[in-house]
Amino acid sequence: MATFSTAIALTRLRLSGCSRLLLMVMSIFMLSLLSSAQANTENRTSASAVSATSAWDAFLPTPKPVGEGQFRRWGFLIYDATLWSSNGQYKANEPFALRLSYARNVTRDQIVDASIDQMRELGVDVAQHPDWPDKLQRVFADVNKGDSLTGIYMPGNGAVFFYNNQLTGQVDEALAQAFFSIWLDPQTTEPDLRLSLLGLAQ
Repeated sequence: MATFSTAIALTRLRLSGCSRLLLMVMSIFMLSLLSSAQANTENRTSASAVSATSAWDAFLPTPKPVGEGQFRRWGFLIYDATLWSSNGQYKANEPFALRLSYARNVTRDQIVDASIDQMRELGVDVAQHPDWPDKLQRVFADVNKGDSLTGIYMPGNGAVFFYNNQLTGQVDEALAQAFFSIWLDPQTTEPDLRLSLLGLAQ
């Protein structure tokens, strides 16, 4: 009887050891899968960024990110914003790019109206520029989740705009400065986002 009990105990130990080994193997396998998935995601993200910025080469060579942040309304993410420059530092009198990557669908009219309202909030006399809404209509587009709008500022020459990687047009210097002030002016209505874009957020 003792021998039989001992045999059962040894069998249980072997099974227990096998179970632990099997669990360890499965854990390693799952970690490998997760690491591979993460690497693939990072590679896709990197490739996407390269693809997007390569479209700007003629206007902003070798773009490097200065900072990034998020714009939310009532807790909902509207877009991710990234500021770029040729050396990774922001200077108001040097070329830079601002890319907005949208997390939800927004119409062109909504983007234009919000832009004009924000300029007005900053004290820009938009009434003196009745053509600005039409100019913005020409360079913006309806966006869906995953789409991006990018403006590239060229001091003295206004700004060019891209919808995803497609060039949509150019605006003059006055409108360009008023537009980018929405995010970069010290009096912006989104000071935390400004600091994040400038790489100054704590």
